Amino acid sequence: MIITADLDDTLIFSARRLAAAGLSPAGAVPVEYKDGEPVAYMTAPALAALRALQRRAVFVINTLRGEEQARRVVFIRDGGCRYLCCQNGLYIYRDGAPDAGWGRAVAQTAAALPLGLDVAAAWVVRALPGVLLLSRRYEYMAVFFVEPAEFAAAAYLELRRDLARLGWRLQRQRRKLYLLPLAIDKGLALLHICKREGSGGQDAVGIGDSYFDWPFLALCRRRLSLAGSSLAAAGTEDGEFAPDETKPSGIEFSRRPLLAGTEELLLRLCQEMDL
Repeated sequence: MIITADLDDTLIFSARRLAAAGLSPAGAVPVEYKDGEPVAYMTAPALAALRALQRRAVFVINTLRGEEQARRVVFIRDGGCRYLCCQNGLYIYRDGAPDAGWGRAVAQTAAALPLGLDVAAAWVVRALPGVLLLSRRYEYMAVFFVEPAEFAAAAYLELRRDLARLGWRLQRQRRKLYLLPLAIDKGLALLHICKREGSGGQDAVGIGDSYFDWPFLALCRRRLSLAGSSLAAAGTEDGEFAPDETKPSGIEFSRRPLLAGTEELLLRLCQEMDL
């Protein structure tokens, strides 16, 4: 069995995210450290359930994070997850080693784009009010900070359409804006893993919270998400889904949000698998 999950705001929650929701991490278990300090949390029952699922299933973390950031998380760093997919599917690691075949396919896809990342990123900064600065520049992806009060939604949607015609996805997620190849996503990465494991996506169980997770959730036979997540608000004022994009469907949502919702979903899977 394959279980695939997003990381941030799905399995783990930062202290900043919890504070924004009026919650304290007191009583939760630190699962990510930066410079020796805890920065993200789960409940103890959720972490125990995750560990049990890791032992039973092929566990795939599918995140927007880069590899270095992802490996700060304890249940990734210790090798508990068979696969790690980073940067929206642009990189796949199996048992800690890069998937060379997938890397070549991504490099070929990026090289074939009619517009380079640097040119596309400069266009974003020039065309969009409210984009403060380039936060991170990866090999195939750029991340920007957004000032919500100054962000121009109409200009964003227009630029998004223009960039899509040139092979680039521009996607806002709360205070960040992501620019990455349109032809690659978390769903294609999962499909590649399923083929390696001799399975089909329809045999997988997926857990996610945002627009970026929908491509892999759409492949799964079970689609799980959290109450209060961006997927729960899809098509409303969250701004993540353009009018011409397919809206998520067939998702089972937790009854509770945030830490409690993650615990609920992971325990549900453990119960169903008699763990």
